[in-house]
Amino acid sequence: MGMKEDNDEVTTKTRILSLELLQGLLEGVTHSFTKNFHFIDSVKAYLSYALLRASVSQSSVIFQYATGIFSVLLLRFRESLKGEIGVFFPLIVLRCLDGSEINQKISVLRMLEKVCKDPQMLVDVYVNYDCDLEAPNLFERLVTTLSKIAQGTQSADPNSVALSQTNSVKGSSLQCLVNVLKSLVDWEKACRESPKKNKSTQSLEEDSGRESGETKAREDMPNNFEKAKAHKSTMEAATLGFNRHPVKGIEYLMSNGLVDSNPASVAQFLRNTPGLDKAMIGDYLGQHEDFPLAVMHAYVDSMEFSGMKFDAAIREFLKGFRLPGEAQKIDRIMEKFAERYCADNPGLFKNADTAYVLAYAVIMLNTDAHNPMVWPKMSKSDFLRMNAMNNAEECAPTNLLEEIYDSIVKEEIKMKDNTLSIGKSSRQKPEGEEGGRLVNILNLALPKRMSSTDAKSENEAIIKHTQAIFRKQGGRRGVFHTVQEIRIIRPMVETVGWPLLATFSVTMGEGENKPRVVLCMEGFKAGIQITHVLGMDTMRYAFLTSLIRFTFLHAPKEMRSKNVEALRTLLALCDSKTDSLQDTWNAVLECVSRLEFITSTPAIAASVMHGSNQISRDAVLQSLRDLAGKPAEQVFVNSVKLPSDSIVEFFTALCGVSAEELKQTPARVFSLQKLVEISYYNMARIRMVWARIWSVLANHFISAGSHHDEKISMYAIDSLRQLSMKYLERAELANFTFQNDILKPFVVLMRNSHSESIRSLIVDCIVQMIKSKVASIKSGWRSVFMIFTAAADDDMESIVESAFENVEQVILEHFDQVVGDCFMDCVNCLIRFANNKSSHRISLKAIALLRICEDRLAEGLIPGGALKPIDTNVDATFDVTEHYWFPMLAGLSDLTLDPRPEVRSCALEVLFDLLNERGSKFSQSFWESIFHRVLFPIFDHVRHAGKESLISSDDEWFRETSIHSLQLLCNLFNTFYKEVCFMLPPLLGLLLDCAKKTDQTVVSISLGALVHLIEVGGHQFSESDWDTLLKSIRDASYTTQPLELLNALGFENSKRPTVLVTDSDVDTGDGVDHHQSGVLDNGKISPVACPGNEKRGDPVASVSLDHGEESRLQSNMNSSESLASPLGRTQKPAEAAGLQRSQTIGQKIVGNMMDNLFMRSFTSKPKGRASDASIPSSPIKLPDSVEPDVKEEEESPVMATVRGKCITQLLLLGAIDSIQKKYWSKLKALQKIAIMDVLLSMLEFAASYNSYSNLRIRMHQSPVERQPPNLLRQESAGTSIYLEVLQKTTYKLPDKKGQPLESSASEDADVTAVQNDSSFTGHSSEGEKLEGIAERKLVSFCEQVLREASELQCSVGETTNMDIHRVLELRSPIIVKVLKGMCYMNNEIFRRHLREFYPLLTKLVCCDQMDVRGALGDLFRVQLKALLP
Repeated sequence: MGMKEDNDEVTTKTRILSLELLQGLLEGVTHSFTKNFHFIDSVKAYLSYALLRASVSQSSVIFQYATGIFSVLLLRFRESLKGEIGVFFPLIVLRCLDGSEINQKISVLRMLEKVCKDPQMLVDVYVNYDCDLEAPNLFERLVTTLSKIAQGTQSADPNSVALSQTNSVKGSSLQCLVNVLKSLVDWEKACRESPKKNKSTQSLEEDSGRESGETKAREDMPNNFEKAKAHKSTMEAATLGFNRHPVKGIEYLMSNGLVDSNPASVAQFLRNTPGLDKAMIGDYLGQHEDFPLAVMHAYVDSMEFSGMKFDAAIREFLKGFRLPGEAQKIDRIMEKFAERYCADNPGLFKNADTAYVLAYAVIMLNTDAHNPMVWPKMSKSDFLRMNAMNNAEECAPTNLLEEIYDSIVKEEIKMKDNTLSIGKSSRQKPEGEEGGRLVNILNLALPKRMSSTDAKSENEAIIKHTQAIFRKQGGRRGVFHTVQEIRIIRPMVETVGWPLLATFSVTMGEGENKPRVVLCMEGFKAGIQITHVLGMDTMRYAFLTSLIRFTFLHAPKEMRSKNVEALRTLLALCDSKTDSLQDTWNAVLECVSRLEFITSTPAIAASVMHGSNQISRDAVLQSLRDLAGKPAEQVFVNSVKLPSDSIVEFFTALCGVSAEELKQTPARVFSLQKLVEISYYNMARIRMVWARIWSVLANHFISAGSHHDEKISMYAIDSLRQLSMKYLERAELANFTFQNDILKPFVVLMRNSHSESIRSLIVDCIVQMIKSKVASIKSGWRSVFMIFTAAADDDMESIVESAFENVEQVILEHFDQVVGDCFMDCVNCLIRFANNKSSHRISLKAIALLRICEDRLAEGLIPGGALKPIDTNVDATFDVTEHYWFPMLAGLSDLTLDPRPEVRSCALEVLFDLLNERGSKFSQSFWESIFHRVLFPIFDHVRHAGKESLISSDDEWFRETSIHSLQLLCNLFNTFYKEVCFMLPPLLGLLLDCAKKTDQTVVSISLGALVHLIEVGGHQFSESDWDTLLKSIRDASYTTQPLELLNALGFENSKRPTVLVTDSDVDTGDGVDHHQSGVLDNGKISPVACPGNEKRGDPVASVSLDHGEESRLQSNMNSSESLASPLGRTQKPAEAAGLQRSQTIGQKIVGNMMDNLFMRSFTSKPKGRASDASIPSSPIKLPDSVEPDVKEEEESPVMATVRGKCITQLLLLGAIDSIQKKYWSKLKALQKIAIMDVLLSMLEFAASYNSYSNLRIRMHQSPVERQPPNLLRQESAGTSIYLEVLQKTTYKLPDKKGQPLESSASEDADVTAVQNDSSFTGHSSEGEKLEGIAERKLVSFCEQVLREASELQCSVGETTNMDIHRVLELRSPIIVKVLKGMCYMNNEIFRRHLREFYPLLTKLVCCDQMDVRGALGDLFRVQLKALLP
């Protein structure tokens, strides 16, 4: 085998036989021989040269045996022959793959197809060579080369024989790549299944000559190889960067820490790093900048020239780089070389200049002698003259110069990288330096076609150089690593993956070639599997998307059989490797959707494979139909195999595809149908996973259910129903809410749908669920009731009725199912049904069902809803009861405002029945919430009644509901007085707020309720409650006094020309009422309402009190005698009369204008008397003010305000009367004094307006047949109550022995003493002091009235003015009441004050009013008769 190449046939056969025997021997030895050092040494000594000869042989047979022997060495002896394989692999494999010899390429590819099936061999090659900084990247270069071959272009002549060979080579290359990927998959699987994980062994070959060695194993961390590979990759990148731009390359090295930032380190890198471009090294060393110059000096200084001849030193110096072309750069380099040479060889030259000149001359001689373009050539004498110096002593010896000349001319200085003229790689240039031997071999490539002589010489050069490498390597054995760590193949997959993808793209883009298409599909499967296992998501995504793109389902016209294969492969992956698809499910499911669309749409199916023959088209279509069947269906069936995260991705992707289908025209429901199917398949998954799935499904079903096409919407809703029914079959434990989440899409669709049929369908679906799964529904009741709640507001009556029927059935038959939080949704649903406007029958039934729910709640059937006895130790800040009870109460409260009377009444009845029945167990805080948030809002419309014309068409509703509600509220308050007594102030505030309104009906209703409250519940009031009540009445009496009657501001506001003109043109009516009150036998009277007009004018304009007057009123609120009148009247009536008489002319004019405005308001009413007696427990009825045939003019705002205030004053008098009649004995002294003060204030105001001067002025403005405007009714009612109060207080007053009546100031002092005396309350003197005050008030009041009457009577006697007679006639009822009251006055009091009374009484004897004289006679008979002897 060692013989040289010979064409002799016998020699060739002999060589072939020898190679065959060698291959058989190597294949047949046992495994122990692969580790036997003697045998290995024999292989190295004899086999290496034979294999080297065979690998460069021109005979294809010999070369084929060479590849066979190399494959055996690679598979069996690689651990012992690491260095040799590192040399032979590039020589045999890479050189031939890069060459153009087709037969050798085929032989190598066949060998690679075999060895690439050995996974461990591939990993070992990668670990021992690609991860070794000093070794070539065999695996990476192999993959890259195979990829280039597989992507190679076809021959220009399609009929040539080379075409089949080229296709065979491309197919083999593709097969090798796929085998590599499949081997990595197998290796990963084997490592995963192997019990010995994370272990690696290393066999070490000792440098022990030819003696026996042993293999040692140790653990290796794969991180070491990963780091080594990363460092190697960085170095390769740095090398390439330097070869492109030296300065930037050096900066990159220093920034990444590959070299130190000093010239010596950089110089060392330039000398010892293989792969650097020597021209670039020379260019960098010739730079004039400081750092490159320092690097060049360090580079030269690192070399040793001692004892070397000058020409040998230059040859050695220029081996490492190529001199730059610029003279200045050469000058700098040669200057430093001369310095270094002289330093290493002292005494050879006189100085360094001589060496510098000689070095420059040698370079010029080398160029001149060996460049064929230079002529004539430099002679020896020319060379000697060039080195001649001015000083003969400095010249170099002549014999030395001649010797150098002969050496250079004979052998050229090889400055270029051309020690081997074998070829150059596109990436790196081979080096002549032995230190880069493996890299040089890696880059050997077959040159262009040459003659046989040139080929032989080329082969001999290769053999010679390779032998030199082996000799230098000697007996040294390398360390071979064997790794079993899965992580190590990750960079291998990165190396092979991208070239393989590029190869697949080219292959699939070419014409039909089924074997290669099948190989591509195998590669896709292996690539997707291994990248998924290793977590290489980017590459996995690239493999999957490329495979999906090759299906061509988006372009059916371009589809071919290869695209069908791609689709088949994709579906097979979905069946076998479902978990590897992950983020590509959307694209995969789009393919399935398009496949179904193509096969089910004839028009699209007809366009498949457009332009091909019918047979091919039919075959492709049939294949597509087959794939659309079970394979496509398996995609969805296999979803049950997906892990939790992947199944969520699957559902999300399918929802996205379905959404796109629904956007098409016409819309498709294929994916929507599949959603239902896979939901059935995956129903058994745990709730946590289902919750994530349903969050995706719910939104999609809502979108689909809202589709503009009603058929699609109904299909989506029906699909949703199927899923819901299926899920309801699963039992749900307490406190879980997933059923509610399942049914929520129905709620959203019910609320948002504008289609009646859709809403009807939703209700039908829920009804069906209830009927079939009622026992299984738990948290789902919440959504069920929310759907029915939405249905209650529907405009379609059939939907409302259907929904309510089922709600009714659930409550009556399945109430035990409605538990926990769902109870509140049930209540809200019933309230909404009660509010529906389509059927009052449903509303009434809903209220009845609310009552049933309340009973169940009280019975404790709802957890946490049962009422418990009030426990003062329980934290009142959290009340579970309120959570359940309050919505019912609030809903019923809202229903009391329903415009339908039957609904309104029913709600009111149920509300108060519920409160009366359950209120005893309510906590104080809950009661407070009920009053403020449930009961008081019922009367908001009453509080705002004055702002709008509320009492119009709803007048009857307003009267009935408000009256009844206020009565029920007061009854409730009285019933639970102990529990709700703290609510008296806001309750009184409500009633008196309403009493301050200008609307007569509001006032009468509220004050009627106040009287009712007092009469029914007053016996329970505490002292503080009475204080609150009386203060509220006092404030109301002050704020409702019709101050506009006496306030000039009110007069000015009433002077409007339109009002005056209209008033002057209106008929005043034909009836005059004398405002008499019914006097009872005991002298007590009951107030009656003031007449009022039925018509209403504009909204009342409020006239505020003057600030000074308001201040006076407030400052006198606690006065014992009385409040100052609005005009500042003092207690003495004479002074008041004087003030009235002293009015100015301007004031009289203002009074006349006011009379014009208010005359009709206070005098016009139908004939007949109002009822004298009123029932305290019912509101005071206001009679119509005009007859039906009388057309009334609309009142002005000011007049309406005054009218309302007058009515309020009357009703307040009624309230006070109720208090004094029933509860006078319960009141304390200060409270009784307060009542007296309020009555006196109201009386004084009425009396001031009813004074003689004022009445006389108004008489001139009124027709003779009508009474002038007056407040006689208020004065009459107030007089009766005031007298009764005073008489009650003074009835048992003891004799004070003629103690005279003190002055007003003294009276005030007494009251102050009563208020300030700390011993007043609870002592026997309390009654005496109170009676003394009452006596003074009684005497003062009677004296004032009698004095005014006597003055009028005197005026009658002096003049015949009819005004006086009319005034006396009007005031006679007041005088009569006082005289009758004096009849019942305590005899002792009358006797003590007879001196003051008698002159006034005698003046009335001649009164022309019969009723006055009659009352006077009664007085004389009762009081004076007893004084007669």
